[in-house]
Amino acid sequence: MTNPQLKPDSREPTDAPEPANDNTPDELYDFLALYGGHIAMGKLYGATVDHVRGNIFKHGAAFFFEWGPQSLRQARKIELPAKPRDPLNFITASRFAHKPIPAREWFLDGLIPNRTVTILNGDGGVGKSLLALQIAAAAAMGCETLGLTPTADRAIYIGAEDESDEFHRRLADIAASMDRDLASLHSLQVLSLADSDAILATPDKNGTMHPTDLWSEIADHVEKFKPRFVVFDTAADLFGGDEIKRPHVRGFIALLRKMAIEGDCAVLLLAHPSVEGMKSGSGSSGSTAWNNSVRSRLYLTRPTGDAADPDGRLLKTVKANYGTTGDEIRLRWKAGAFVLDDGKPSAAAAILAKRADDVFIELLDQINASGQRVSASKSVTYAPTVMADMPGASGVKKKDLELAMKRLLAVGKIKVEMEGPPSKQRQRLVVVTSN
Repeated sequence: MTNPQLKPDSREPTDAPEPANDNTPDELYDFLALYGGHIAMGKLYGATVDHVRGNIFKHGAAFFFEWGPQSLRQARKIELPAKPRDPLNFITASRFAHKPIPAREWFLDGLIPNRTVTILNGDGGVGKSLLALQIAAAAAMGCETLGLTPTADRAIYIGAEDESDEFHRRLADIAASMDRDLASLHSLQVLSLADSDAILATPDKNGTMHPTDLWSEIADHVEKFKPRFVVFDTAADLFGGDEIKRPHVRGFIALLRKMAIEGDCAVLLLAHPSVEGMKSGSGSSGSTAWNNSVRSRLYLTRPTGDAADPDGRLLKTVKANYGTTGDEIRLRWKAGAFVLDDGKPSAAAAILAKRADDVFIELLDQINASGQRVSASKSVTYAPTVMADMPGASGVKKKDLELAMKRLLAVGKIKVEMEGPPSKQRQRLVVVTSN
């Protein structure tokens, strides 16, 4: 093929001789593999030359090949057809007969399958980043965490929200919770993208997702480091498409899945749920394509109910193509890491409960001293309702006052007295004075 040389300051061809190596398509791809060049978008003379041996870049619809030092840059137009894909490998199903059935591979049994993408949704501030980092650290140290045993191997955590100092603090707490020190984490690597553009893929005008240079760098490093577990935190920072457009979402997940398959590793993508996802309890985010494109999805949330522990968490399996959905693991935040919930109230919960108890007794004394009465039964004189509107409630809510009343009645610190004639008895809630 004819490839006229171009002047550095002009797009018009010259009569200068072409350099050796009139590339065929295969030779061009071999050249890229051997010398590290790449196809780059950019202006004709604005693309960076990565290698003095040459670089292939694109200007408009045309491809150009550069060679030589940057100060003596030259370029010639080339044709670069799409590299042929491998032929389709249809398998006759009967060939599976009499062969051992391959076992399902898990990175974290029942929760995170190997060689595919799992999404971990979590409300803001619930601790999904901490949980993912804790699992990665346990894998790197080859130890159990939360009653689970991840595959002992190398791990990478790529975070777009936290600086390296935050990783340091969190990992110190995580290691301490496992009776280890930071020196045990030689198989874990973290990458902070908090101060940089963290987009890994962007769509073109046709909606096709294309990896960025940052993705290429990360993918190259994963190929060299060979981790068994890779965490991407979070989708909001790393995904350059529209989260409600199905082709964008599926293209991004396909990129992550390709890494999981080629790298023989599990990929965990952290994501925030949508408002509807939080209301419904499904933890889903944006388009249904996020849920439909992965084989496993987990949801970390806070327990609900009157007696909810502020440090408590629930890890739910909301999608599991290879396992059971609906499973829950009860966790609790403790000293900078998560532990299994043993059912006992945490220190924070105990402090809040004592404060509610003290406020209830103080307000009950004030009510009785004024000659009013309140009762333990729901009515216009229901004690928690009356107290919640009093200035002395100090922000303690009605539901917390109800729990305080139940506790105080159970331990005998308050009691119900009946007043009035037998035909019209009324309750009065009083404080039991100690003799």
